[in-house]
Amino acid sequence: MPNSPRPPPATRKQRPQGPSRAAPLGRDAWLRVARQTLIREGIRGIEIGKLARKLRATRGGFYWFFNARQQLLDELLADWEQTNSATFKAILEGAESNWAGRMDRLARMFIDEEGFSPAYDSAVRDWARVSRKVASTVRRVDEQRIALLARAFRGMDHADDEAFVRARIFYFHQVGYYAMDVRESREDRLRLLPLYTKALMGR
Repeated sequence: MPNSPRPPPATRKQRPQGPSRAAPLGRDAWLRVARQTLIREGIRGIEIGKLARKLRATRGGFYWFFNARQQLLDELLADWEQTNSATFKAILEGAESNWAGRMDRLARMFIDEEGFSPAYDSAVRDWARVSRKVASTVRRVDEQRIALLARAFRGMDHADDEAFVRARIFYFHQVGYYAMDVRESREDRLRLLPLYTKALMGR
């Protein structure tokens, strides 16, 4: 019996297609998911296989951009240092003389969490407890931020030692606020801001 003719191409059953991505994953996608994982799960959660599954990618896709997990961690730490300090520096650096206005903008940066992520800051500080390299970087960034704050207090006519102590108090207060996981509404924080300003800045 002769073979039945093969059905024309239009009637053949098509192989189902998997979900498609609008654009291929890039380096930023891996850094972004690593940052999210650090915040939610801590440093132990950053595993290549786990990140790949979250991105619906392959481990090979990771190695297209990074030589090893450590390179990703190094770039993640550099990302924190740059992105979580950029607005802080932009407010306090430069030649503008309105230091009180600058400090008010800085306080509102913390309240509105625009240009600064307290969750990212806290996650990196937790990471620093298990990594000397990260701890060293965090200390250096803290010293830079305190130095900028001291400059601001000197600009408001405080003597050097007093400016340094006020800078420390201001900064330690803010870090402690996040470390203690204080929960307040934005409205309450804005309502109390003048009292904090008086207590922390002497005005």
